[in-house]
Order: sequence, then C-alpha cells, then structure tokens
Amino acid sequence: MDELSRLVENARALVGEGYYRVEGRTRRSPSFLEVLGTSEQPSDVIAEIKFSSPGRSSGKSPREFEALLQRIVEAKPLGLSVLAEPRVFGGDLAFVRAAAGHGLPVLMKDIVVDPIQIEAAAACGASAVLVIQTVFTRGLVPGDSQALIDAAHAADLDVVLEVHTPEDRDAALETDADIMGINNRDLATLDLDVSTTLRLLSSRAKDRPVIAMSGIERRDQVDAMLRAGADAVLVGSSIMAHADPGKKLEELLHG
Repeated sequence: MDELSRLVENARALVGEGYYRVEGRTRRSPSFLEVLGTSEQPSDVIAEIKFSSPGRSSGKSPREFEALLQRIVEAKPLGLSVLAEPRVFGGDLAFVRAAAGHGLPVLMKDIVVDPIQIEAAAACGASAVLVIQTVFTRGLVPGDSQALIDAAHAADLDVVLEVHTPEDRDAALETDADIMGINNRDLATLDLDVSTTLRLLSSRAKDRPVIAMSGIERRDQVDAMLRAGADAVLVGSSIMAHADPGKKLEELLHG
C-alpha cells in the first residue's frame, strides 16, 4: 500500500470513528476567490500550519499552535491553510476554528473522502476545502470529485481541487472546482519535483485561479511559480521547520 492509499484509509477510519462530527458553527472566514488572481490580492503566499507529515516532523508541537498562528497572521499572508487531520499531520478541527477568527481566508486541508468532512469544515469557519483529484483518478474513492465539489458548494465553501499529473489536471478542468491546486509532490511516493507546476501550466491554458503547492522554500521559487502562471503559492514545511516561522514567511513574502 502506497502513502496516498494509507492516507485515504486513515481518513475513512477517522470518519467512521466520528471525529468529524462537530457541534456549533463559527463564522465563515473570507473567501480566497474574492482576491485570488485579482488586482486586490494582498500577497502571494498562503501559509500552512502543519506539525508533521508522513515520515517527517516539523520539530514544533501542536501545543504551540496559538503562538504560531499569531506570529504567522502578523506577517500578513494571503491566507491560511490549516491541517485538520490529527494522526498523520498533527492537525485539529479546533485549529481550523481558531484560524477562522483572524480575518484571513482559511483552507481546511485534509484527505477528504466523505461529505461529513466538508460539513465539519463549514462548521469550523473555513471558507475553502481541499479535494484531491488523484484519489478519484486512481479509484481510491468511489465516484468522481464533482460529488464532493457539489457538497462543498452547497455548504457555501470554495473548493481547491488538487492535481499532480496531466490526467488529474484534465479531469479537474471538467469540474466546477473554484481553484486548482498543483501539488509538486507525488502523494503516493512522496517524491518532490518543483517543476511539476511549470509543466502542467505550460501544457494547457488555465481557466481558473491556480495555487502551486509543495517544495517552495525561497522567494525566487515563489517568483518562478508566479511567472509560470500560478496566482499564489502554498508553503508549509519550510515555514514550520524554521526557528521563527513568522520570519521565514516574511522572507517568502518579501524576499
């Protein structure tokens, strides 16, 4: 079983255990679509708060979340990406809820396999949810991504549809997803190739805003993604691994 298959099985287990059943509602955070790719866009980096990933740790503890969130918000990113999954990524639905109160767009980052996860994202104040096209391209989740996209739109959420291959991208372009996220990392093998975004954008015209994801560590890489046609980048690991995540984010924002 490869890494993506394991992540899907873990997500199913969490759904079955009732992790995503949440009570109460938090006010929805602002929409990425209101600014992404427009002249009103305030910056070009979305900061991700992720404490661990398969085989890797950020060196930070989830107990530091509030302090990290405050420092990252002070650096004024375009928005926030917050992990909700607790076992592999060290996330928490409470983190999504806390982030939504800071006036920035919030993406709930997760391995979404069931509409109940979308309901949880909406209840916790996220304005966008991540759906991964690859899990449908590979048949790891029955049906197609449009069903989850429809569920998200019914919950007043925007959808970032993540792709990694030309096949993923072509399938994504047939959907109503609001934003395309191009992941430079292959979630099955965890191999990283930062030229993935450049290849996918150069081989077919985009028809919606694009966010480049994974492997971005320096401002010149941010600029390369923007020149290739991305509207923003999402950066997590290089921010979280830094002794001062806020300072690292400022370097990515301003060079």
